[in-house]
Amino acid sequence: MRAIIVDAATGKPLWRSKECASHCGISPTTWRRYVADHRAPSPVAYLDCTPLWDPEEVRVWQEKRPGSPVPGSPAGGVLGE
Repeated sequence: MRAIIVDAATGKPLWRSKECASHCGISPTTWRRYVADHRAPSPVAYLDCTPLWDPEEVRVWQEKRPGSPVPGSPAGGVLGE
């Protein structure tokens, strides 16, 4: 089963950290670090203590994110990993 969180008011899906990280090709730890450092979009809502993001906002951020992948890195990794 693959559960999807949907905003009841708008009908739009919302992503947890792991979905955001997966979309961006980074680890959930790196995603949380980006958020804590204000380098990634802020959560739009919370489910209990779980932060949630608007997928479209994450997609736009990822498209504009500089340095991904970082040229010359040992594994062609992503900035901050």
